[in-house]
Amino acid sequence: MGDRAMPKFAEKTLTRAGGKLTQIICDVSDGHAVREVFERFRPDRVVHAAVITAGDEREFREFERVVDVNVKGTANVLQSALNTLADKVIYVSSGSAYGNTLFAGAQLLEESPMVPDSLYSITKHASERICARFRHARNLNVTCVRLGSVFGPWERDTGVRDTLSLPMQILQRALCGEEIRLPAQEPKRDWIYSRDVARGLATVLEAPSLRHEVYNLGSGYKWCNVAADWSARLRAVAPGLRARATEAGEQPNVVFFGGRDRAMMGIYRLTSETGFKPRFDQKDALADYAAWVRENQDYFQFEQCGAT
Repeated sequence: MGDRAMPKFAEKTLTRAGGKLTQIICDVSDGHAVREVFERFRPDRVVHAAVITAGDEREFREFERVVDVNVKGTANVLQSALNTLADKVIYVSSGSAYGNTLFAGAQLLEESPMVPDSLYSITKHASERICARFRHARNLNVTCVRLGSVFGPWERDTGVRDTLSLPMQILQRALCGEEIRLPAQEPKRDWIYSRDVARGLATVLEAPSLRHEVYNLGSGYKWCNVAADWSARLRAVAPGLRARATEAGEQPNVVFFGGRDRAMMGIYRLTSETGFKPRFDQKDALADYAAWVRENQDYFQFEQCGAT
């Protein structure tokens, strides 16, 4: 369920995986439309990941829309899940919900203080509190999972995430034949590979019982010089790739979402309760992603190559 159809290439790939795939075009901020979808399919388990990841400019330009999708949309999904007696709901939250606490230490635990600052982080925190309200006041089995900085297979520009992951930005420019100007300094990030995100969410969804309402989902690994490492690995896919660090006074053409070091999210709660362990460290993740890109280049269609 989303506001636009998935790419044909992705649809074909997922169809080959077996089972039944049904796409519904629906705006989560439209309570009536969401209710109709739930009443039609009556799902046992629900993963709610619809969100607008707004940067500073969109925050003020589309304030009402961001709040409608991120907060009202969450409430609509939870209410419909409750009405149709769904067994379990997973709300896909974000490390951004910690807000300024992200920059206050070396590690974040689920009980660390929440100090949301941007509209995006405020809406993620607010949605978590709505989940808590439905859990305690309405007895809905809903669990929040806070993701680290995600990258990897199936990332694409849908128009509702203002800053794509750094590896994706580098990939876009590489496949367009552009020179990549890397940031001179790379802030620390709690990167997590998309395959580990999928496994982690599935683990939570399938767990017979859980003791907590909120879980961090990070990689548990330290990452270093990701931009340069990824650029080097992409040369196997784009042999003419040109990448260099910016010089003094020069602006990079790939950026991080925020320029400060971020703390690692502790995942002991998730691993101890479910046995989940991320499989991909930096080396394995970048190698796997490069192989996936090489084998699935039809997935990437960039209409604005050459844009700066």
